[in-house]
Amino acid sequence: MALKKPVTIKAAKQWPAAADRRESFCARMGHEAESIGKIKVEPMPKVGVAIGEVDGILYSTVRDGKLEKYIHQFRKADKPLFVVSPDGKRLFLIGGNYDFTERGIVDHSDPTR
Repeated sequence: MALKKPVTIKAAKQWPAAADRRESFCARMGHEAESIGKIKVEPMPKVGVAIGEVDGILYSTVRDGKLEKYIHQFRKADKPLFVVSPDGKRLFLIGGNYDFTERGIVDHSDPTR
């Protein structure tokens, strides 16, 4: 499913912190969050396959009405671990030292943080 702009999942409203984070990100991007309905999120598996460190993330989102592409390169001290579920169908970022803010991904060791 291709998204035209970032969305808030209705279920996230049960968790005010998640909804607040989404709202602040969308506000910085120049639009209101849009609801797409409910999705089912399976619980994390108890075991996984550690593949390696995550060097960076590429993602697309809408900013001021335009589709923008972003690349975040993690600083060496802040990289999460890339883990795959035992069945190979789900990907996880485990650990790392970063936050997702209205600025996007922000490494803890970033001096502009």
